[in-house]
Amino acid sequence: MGLKKIIVALDNMKREDAEVFLTKLQKQSLDEMPMVKIGLEMFLKHGPSLVTEIHEKYNTPIFLDLKLHDIPNTVHKAILSLEGLPIKFLTIHLSGGVKMIEKAIEAQKLALPHTDLLGVSFLTSLGAEDFNQIWDIGTDGISAAFERLINLALETNLAGVVSSVNEVELIKELESRSSKSLIKVTPGIRFEDEIKEGQLGDQKRVASPSEALKNGSNFLVIGRSLTQTTSLDKRMDQLRQL
Repeated sequence: MGLKKIIVALDNMKREDAEVFLTKLQKQSLDEMPMVKIGLEMFLKHGPSLVTEIHEKYNTPIFLDLKLHDIPNTVHKAILSLEGLPIKFLTIHLSGGVKMIEKAIEAQKLALPHTDLLGVSFLTSLGAEDFNQIWDIGTDGISAAFERLINLALETNLAGVVSSVNEVELIKELESRSSKSLIKVTPGIRFEDEIKEGQLGDQKRVASPSEALKNGSNFLVIGRSLTQTTSLDKRMDQLRQL
């Protein structure tokens, strides 16, 4: 597989720590640098210039994970404000509805023609209790709720979606019904030894890299398992062998 399908999340990192890590990552990548994800916290603190700086310094694609969710015109203008940035992936929340998604796509085509817009379904930090508490959705209704969101992505011709590995099989089924395809980006990735030891962080729906790829994920988002490991060389070798 190589490293082109790996997205390294710089979440919970100070800028200086991120730069130290990315320098190490670049040395370990052997001219095959994975994509880098910049989240809301880092983007708000350091601004758009950080996106350009990381892209140019480390020669890596950028996944700007802002999870935009607001009234349609606000999301439209927010995306226009990103014009010209070297962004490969940008996220919005599917729960913003059809009009918001359509305005987001409209702005993306104008301001970020080389960017793929991804719809976020349900956060991987949410468990069955959260679905019940927030939306009054029981365990038996989660799949249908997820299906409704993915259908929004298909109907509006979004480039892709972000979802846990648990839903990828359903996404593939919905794709086959619609004769459309979506880029499937899967967060909540942990190495097999971490899962066995219960090192899951704040994620409730996790999968190993091999499990996620086997199920049909196109890109894997990996954060602390890489950014906080003391054996980066070992982890990178594991990913190359997938």
